[in-house]
Amino acid sequence: MPKKQPNQLAQLIDHQTFAGSALPQTLADNMRLYVEATNEIKKLLVDCLPDEILASCWVVGLNAEQITLSVNSTTAANHIRYLQKSYLQLLTEQSLTFQQLKHIRVVVVNKISDNHHSQQPPVLTTTSSKQPKASTYRALSQNTKKTISQAAKHVTTDKKLKNALMRLLNDE
Repeated sequence: MPKKQPNQLAQLIDHQTFAGSALPQTLADNMRLYVEATNEIKKLLVDCLPDEILASCWVVGLNAEQITLSVNSTTAANHIRYLQKSYLQLLTEQSLTFQQLKHIRVVVVNKISDNHHSQQPPVLTTTSSKQPKASTYRALSQNTKKTISQAAKHVTTDKKLKNALMRLLNDE
């Protein structure tokens, strides 16, 4: 029985598969730059920021004059914005990387998952995703019902709008 030859194309196919799943070089370089900048920011601000903010803080944009940080909550973003001048001064004095900075920009991102502990920053999302879904309506307050009722009776002359407002009140 002749000896079987290994599939010479398998190695080429494997390389092509892996190449297709790899990040483009510019994106990989930017990611590496942002991860390095994040690590340096965290080292420099370890005594200034609370641990909860520091854990969720990522550099998601960087140029000579501005750094963009992402955090998981509006409270954390407000904290950084409030003390932005002092953080900026600390970064420009303590680091060669950040010595040209003039602005710190902060964006809020949605948390992906508490169980997902990767070194990847969370995905930026728009505020429209925070809109309540159709199935999660809350009951209208008495004050809101009264305002809608008055608007339907006294403010608008459009019959269709009046009917829609009255249906809204009756569906409650």
